[in-house]
Amino acid sequence: MKFDFITDEKFRDILERDFEELTKCLESECSKSVLILSGSIIEAILSDYFSSFPPEGKTKKKILSFDLYQLIELAEGNKLISKSTKDLSTVLKNYRNLIHPGREIRKNETFDFDTAVVAKSLLNIIVKEIRENYLNNLGYSASDLISKLESDALSKTIFEKLLIKVHKSEKGNLYSILIENELDESPFARNISNPKRYISILKSQIDREIVEKQLKKLINKIETGKQWEVITYYDLLHQELNYSNEEDIELIILYVINVFIEQASQESEIERYKNLNLFSTFGAYLTTESIKLEFLKLIYKIVINFDKDNYLYLTVYDQLLNSVTSDKKDKIKDYVTNNVSSYFYEKFYKKYDSGDFLPF
Repeated sequence: MKFDFITDEKFRDILERDFEELTKCLESECSKSVLILSGSIIEAILSDYFSSFPPEGKTKKKILSFDLYQLIELAEGNKLISKSTKDLSTVLKNYRNLIHPGREIRKNETFDFDTAVVAKSLLNIIVKEIRENYLNNLGYSASDLISKLESDALSKTIFEKLLIKVHKSEKGNLYSILIENELDESPFARNISNPKRYISILKSQIDREIVEKQLKKLINKIETGKQWEVITYYDLLHQELNYSNEEDIELIILYVINVFIEQASQESEIERYKNLNLFSTFGAYLTTESIKLEFLKLIYKIVINFDKDNYLYLTVYDQLLNSVTSDKKDKIKDYVTNNVSSYFYEKFYKKYDSGDFLPF
């Protein structure tokens, strides 16, 4: 069951949690729990829908005061659900009475497992119909845009215009799908060229919580994943690291810098990181002694791996240097001259100071 049409991410997480619990209750034949959870989820979904798209003459405040059966009648009256679906909903009309044992006895509410099965089926039907209506009202879905990007090269040039017709919740889904696409190594991965471009456009149009969830995945990859996965996440998310806490930021930066230190002599890898401009991303995060020390170690590795006929390391050094403030630039050069053999740093700075490696 997908609640991807729900606009509020926290609310969506609660619904998904409750639905998972409902499924377990059904498997265990806990009839009362199934009825209560089914009624609660349907009521929440309908309240959310009509709050987003109020029928004529109905205010959001009025809608939030409706009970489940009033919402069901409103849904049928607005052709959101069919009459047969409404008729099924009688099994849940008084589900709230089951929450309080005294009311259950006083109202003489009765139910059995068959009733619970009908309630679960009703929930499935209503979620399907609500989702379809949401997407009809909201415009393109994330899946629509993904399919468009895969099949129509011209759509890439009008991506921002297409986004105007995408609801915020679907933009969040699209953002997550594009990031997952970058990490998909399977032969059936989506054929989307340069998804990073679309991710960059989406960043300003989605909720912070969605980005924070991806940053948590980055931390998880550092702890349990592969090195290339970490670098891919870092490439996509480094501009949003400030959404993380200081401890996580330090962990991410230290890991990435150490990958670069270990691979400093591998020109193909260093060139790839340089082309992604990843060496220019560290300056804003030189906040702890540990990070500063590793940053300087990386500078050291770049200088000693320089070859007079290879401008790669000059460009990398330039990215690193230009990521920091002016006062730190002088300190970096002092560190190099004090810690690197003159044999290395003299030929390095002779070439660097000449600017011959610059593209102009």
